Amino acid sequence: MKNIDDKTREAFQELLTKAFDGELSVEEQKQFNHFVEQFPECAKEWQEMQSLRRVTSTMKFKEPAKEVWDMYWLNTYNRLERGIAWILFSVGAILVGAFVLYNFITQFLQDSHVPAMLRWGIAFLAIGGAALFVSVLREKLFTSKNDPYKEIER
Repeated sequence: MKNIDDKTREAFQELLTKAFDGELSVEEQKQFNHFVEQFPECAKEWQEMQSLRRVTSTMKFKEPAKEVWDMYWLNTYNRLERGIAWILFSVGAILVGAFVLYNFITQFLQDSHVPAMLRWGIAFLAIGGAALFVSVLREKLFTSKNDPYKEIER
């Protein structure tokens, strides 16, 4: 039975991490196999890692019951918190979009090195995409507010 020195242990630990992730090259695989065959403590550690992988791959998060979620959304604070978060997110998105649009207009569309046909094409593409996005967003908001069956699970 051979004892493993610190330098060898460090090399093995690096290879062990790569082996666990399945990222060993052919040469590294040979070196890793040598460690496992020559040093019992390396073989034991590799077996423990494989056992850990088997156990953790079968684990799943436990989903809370439907009643828990229903009670969560009945709480005014939770609904208010989500509403404020969406408002802040929307304001941020509008500000970033306005900044991008301003830079697009002042820099790209006014750049004389870009052909006029390309500038107009991209401008129409951007305006059309924005209009479609707003249209779909309005439709989704309208239907979600006016859906008489929204409380029914489908």
